Amino acid sequence: MAAKKPKKTKDDEAATARQSVPPPAVLEPIDEKIIAALRQSGRIANRDLARLIDVNEATVRTRLRKLEATNAVRVVAMRDISAMGFNAMAAVGVQVKGRSASEVGADLAKLENVITVNVTIGMYDIEAQVVATDIEELDRLLTDVIAHIDGVERLFPGLSMKILKYNPEWAPL
Repeated sequence: MAAKKPKKTKDDEAATARQSVPPPAVLEPIDEKIIAALRQSGRIANRDLARLIDVNEATVRTRLRKLEATNAVRVVAMRDISAMGFNAMAAVGVQVKGRSASEVGADLAKLENVITVNVTIGMYDIEAQVVATDIEELDRLLTDVIAHIDGVERLFPGLSMKILKYNPEWAPL
């Protein structure tokens, strides 16, 4: 008879999450200039970027490769949530039972209307940001979809009445 694997606790998950966080990247002044320029225009050509920060194109190309390889930067297209028709947003605390928070979080992350998922320590096991076109769609997502994910014990939605700040550029330089 095979030995039964011990069930992971919230403390085990938190310890694993802490161990998997890479050390912060050390940015040089030229890297900061490149990142600042990319924040203004993520589609800028290397040649134009080099001209803008007064270095040669090969330097820009090399620095960008290093920044991407070390996961210090990732250039992606960002959706403007209101321009996409998402007029309702909620921060949703999720209590989990019967499955690990990471497993439930992975299922949440598959949903198109879920824009962030965080395994947390505290009152909730998970916190997710959910967007919808309107309150009715948000209600349907919460009650008919998210509440029925295996392992979801209870939801604690907090409806965003007004978005005062939404900054995808949250990491300071």
